[in-house]
Amino acid sequence: MSGPPYLDLCRQVLDHQLIDCEELPCGTIDEIELEGGEDGSRPRAVALLVGPGAWGPRLPALFAWMAERCFGTRCTRIPWHEIAEVGEQVRLRSRAATLGLGTTDRKLGLRIAKLPGSEKRSK
Repeated sequence: MSGPPYLDLCRQVLDHQLIDCEELPCGTIDEIELEGGEDGSRPRAVALLVGPGAWGPRLPALFAWMAERCFGTRCTRIPWHEIAEVGEQVRLRSRAATLGLGTTDRKLGLRIAKLPGSEKRSK
C-alpha cells in the first residue's frame, strides 16, 4: 500500500468508497478489523469489513434488529494486503468479484437503470 507513514483510520479509511483494480465502485468500508494491543503493543489493522453485518451492530438495538431482518448479516472481509492505495477512495489490488464485493450494488444499479424515466434524455 502506498501512502503516508501515518494513517488515520477513522478519517482516511472508514466510510470511504472502495474501488477495485478495474476502477469499479464496490462498496463502502463499514468497519476495520484490528489485531493486537492487548500486551501493550500497538493495535494494527488487518482487514476491512464491508456489508450490513459490519454496520448493523453499530446501530441502537431496535434499529440493529430491523437492519438484520431487512438487509441480513452478510459481511465481507478484505485482508489489509489487498489495499493498493488510500486516498479520496480506497483502491484494491483485485477485482471486486474475486473478493466477493459489489454484486448487490451493481444489480440494484442495473435495476434502477432499467426503470422508466431513468434513462438520460438528450435535449
